[in-house]
Amino acid sequence: MTDARQGTTLEQSFEYRIKRQRRKTIALHVLADGTVEVRTPNWVPKYELVDFVERRSEWVIQRRREVLRDLANQPTFCDGQYHRFLGAMFPLRLSTARRGHVDFRDSVFLVTVRDKDDPVQVSKVMERWYREKAIELYEERMFACFEQFPDWFQDKYVIPEITVRKMRRRWGSCSRAGEVTLNLALIKMPIRCLDYVIVHELCHLEAFHHGKAFYRLLALVMPSWKEHENLIEQLS
Repeated sequence: MTDARQGTTLEQSFEYRIKRQRRKTIALHVLADGTVEVRTPNWVPKYELVDFVERRSEWVIQRRREVLRDLANQPTFCDGQYHRFLGAMFPLRLSTARRGHVDFRDSVFLVTVRDKDDPVQVSKVMERWYREKAIELYEERMFACFEQFPDWFQDKYVIPEITVRKMRRRWGSCSRAGEVTLNLALIKMPIRCLDYVIVHELCHLEAFHHGKAFYRLLALVMPSWKEHENLIEQLS
C-alpha cells in the first residue's frame, strides 16, 4: 500500500510516499527521478514514519538536490545534440547500421546504431567509445605525469595500473596497494584536469593523506594544481 505525505525543513518542503511492505525495518530512499520513498513494515504507525522522515529531512533535501542536478546535466542522445569530449562540445550525427560504432572525425561524433531513434542504443555506443578512449588516454597521460616527478620518486615507485570506472563522488582514488582508479567522466574534461587528478593520485603513493607532505609534493610537481582543481569544480 502506498500513501503520500509532505516533509519540511526550515527552508524547503518535499513530498514523499510511504510504501508499506513485508519487511522488518524502515528505509528512506531518494530514487533516480528525485522521488522520495519511505519503505516501512506494515505495522508502523503513520506518526512514527512522519517523525522518521522529519529527523532525516536535511539529508533528503541535500540528496534530492544532487539527484535533480545530475538529471539536469544528463545529455540527450538525439541527432545534432552536443556532447563533451576533452573539455569541448561536439555534435552527434546519427545514422543506421547493423553494428553500433562511433567515429570522431572533423569535430563531429559520427554514430551508427541499429535504431537511431532509440536513445538507449546511442547512449550505450557512446559510453563504450568513451571508455575505450579513456583507457587509451589515461594510460598515456599516466606515463607523462609520472615522468614529471623527481628522480627519487621514480626510483622508489612503479607506474600504477589504472582502473577506469564510473564514480559518483570522486574523480580518482589510490589504494594503499598503489592501485589508481580514475573516473570515466574525466574523458570529458580538459587534459589539464585529467593530468591534475593523475598527479594528485600519484602523490598518494608517497603521502597517503592530505597533509603538508602531500601538498608539498603536489606543488613541486604541479605548481598550478589549485587552478586545475577549481576548473574541475566549475565544469562539474
